[in-house]
Amino acid sequence: MLDATVRLLATEGVARTSMDKVATAAGVSKVTVYTRWAGKNELIGAALAHLRLGRVPEPVGAVRDDLVALLEAMREQYVEVGAMSILGTCLADEPGSGELLGIVREATLLPRRALFAAVLAAGIERGELRAGLDVEAATSLVVGTLYADHLAGRDTTAPGWPGAVVDLALSGLR
Repeated sequence: MLDATVRLLATEGVARTSMDKVATAAGVSKVTVYTRWAGKNELIGAALAHLRLGRVPEPVGAVRDDLVALLEAMREQYVEVGAMSILGTCLADEPGSGELLGIVREATLLPRRALFAAVLAAGIERGELRAGLDVEAATSLVVGTLYADHLAGRDTTAPGWPGAVVDLALSGLR
């Protein structure tokens, strides 16, 4: 059901994704869907949380290598599931849905940011990054480049893109 929800979000958007469509796409009854989730927003939150759990690389203990691996995994997953479309439709639907952006933040964006922040904090502790570094701002710098480059039409799937982004960021963070 969660995979069906992700597919529908990427192709139909938030507004056109419904509990009925999820049930049909997953090959289950509508009652089965409602037994697990009270409404569409809860289902979307669960589907997005389901996405973030996949393919998180183990840290190797070097800030550059760990950031590149995380950014590569994020990029691959976003391409694979159509995450930019999903995020775009969630943002577009925010005025009407009220709580959806909060659900998206809690289910996927904040946990993913926490992975990057942990790598940066460990880099500070090991002396790879300067003391006093604003870890949250540095996280936004690295993670936000994926969103910004996508919106600008830059090729985020180019070989070496994650390494180039991290190298540029690290030149200022060290």
